[in-house]
Amino acid sequence: MSKDDLLQDIGTLLIQDKQISSHPWEHLVIVAQVKDRSAQVDGFAYPDSGEAIPTGPRNFDIIDKFEALCKVMQEPGKSPWKACLLRIENESGHISIDFEYDHPEKWLITPATVKQMAETLRPDMSK
Repeated sequence: MSKDDLLQDIGTLLIQDKQISSHPWEHLVIVAQVKDRSAQVDGFAYPDSGEAIPTGPRNFDIIDKFEALCKVMQEPGKSPWKACLLRIENESGHISIDFEYDHPEKWLITPATVKQMAETLRPDMSK
């Protein structure tokens, strides 16, 4: 499967995920942390009100897709990315994606960082 196919699948699975779709949102921000033998996918739904609702997929196929994306993107002789930041704008369907190769902790969402990361990852709602 190609990078583009995997990204399309990830976006579709995220939007259709029952946990994520249970929240009204204008912006969805998802962080995937991929390590050697595990992956973690968490994020926030941002409704019109501007609050940040912690969320994450319940469909574990999404985790498999992120792991596959990491493998497909790895260049020979180079380290794979370790974290992926995916943003979806509901109205336009626009998806943007960034990858972190050296400092995956900058997007790490944990109970201790959830409030800080909700603000750090907050999209520009003025657009």
